Amino acid sequence: MAMTNTTLQDIRAMYPSMLDKWELRPEVYGLWQKGVSNATNPQGIISADVLSKAAMSWGRDVEIPVMDIASNANGTGLTCSFTGTESVSDLVTITWATISNGFNMQPAKNFQNEIKYAQEFSRKYADMIRAMAGAANAVVDTTLTGVIEGTYTNPYVPAKYAVGANDALQVALANRPDFFNDLVDILASDDIFPQLDVLGSTNLRGIVSQLFAQGDANATNTAYQFQQGDYNYTFDKDVTVGAIAPTDASGYVMPVGAYGIVHRNSPDCMANSSSKTHDWGTVMDPTLGLPLDFLFSDGCGDINALSGNAADTAAKVETHQFAMHFGILTPYESVQSGVIRKFDLLTA
Repeated sequence: MAMTNTTLQDIRAMYPSMLDKWELRPEVYGLWQKGVSNATNPQGIISADVLSKAAMSWGRDVEIPVMDIASNANGTGLTCSFTGTESVSDLVTITWATISNGFNMQPAKNFQNEIKYAQEFSRKYADMIRAMAGAANAVVDTTLTGVIEGTYTNPYVPAKYAVGANDALQVALANRPDFFNDLVDILASDDIFPQLDVLGSTNLRGIVSQLFAQGDANATNTAYQFQQGDYNYTFDKDVTVGAIAPTDASGYVMPVGAYGIVHRNSPDCMANSSSKTHDWGTVMDPTLGLPLDFLFSDGCGDINALSGNAADTAAKVETHQFAMHFGILTPYESVQSGVIRKFDLLTA
């Protein structure tokens, strides 16, 4: 009798095999992470008091008192009938947003599979965070776009740089070599001084590197404008590239700490509450940099289509849900004065 019944089976490698490492390659969430770090930056716009009260504000608005700049008229001498300018105050209310996501787990399925429970859980969690962080990063871009100012007092605008319909400076290719030198002066005319944060689209990295590399030994020196340390650069593919004219790269420019992100969690999650079928808690996520709300529940379900075992008609099914509640704060301006600006580096 032939030995076909005992032929060697196919060889299967162990998981993780590393072959799929680039399937989940890390993304850069520069806009989001800058906002999170700015929230505790001493040079930023968010006080420790605001950060603390925002974290405990579930179910209530957070109102932040601010004062307008006064426009006192000068006189030519003292008078007995002087009338001064009264102060004007206001309240800024934090606008909250929530991004949530989650996944299911089936322990019996993993028991019968090469991919074990911890491995699948790790992968599903990473996929979820990737989706949440991508959405949050895009919200920051939209928020910054909504507050940029297109009015300038420096004579370079519009003599050298036009302002587009999107309120961004339009930098022609011929003016690109000296733009970052001119930008310090343009902002100084509106009382915005270094150090400055530049949050640029992906292609801005190559352009800045090229300008920085053109030093004293080159026929044209453009490196001088970076030697004072005026700029901190962050590059992010979610920075919206201008569409007024063909554009190579775009970027926001602002004082250090000019926007920040606050967060809060639900009371049940902060208290680590539990019921017969649910458990609440918080999980600190290193990618998002914030504590997420967490809700766990489990029940019974038919998982035979997932496990490949017809007997799995009444198996344990877990649900893991996560949520992030956040607000993005930008500078209060009674009259827009251009704290956050944007520029487009045009193709021609």
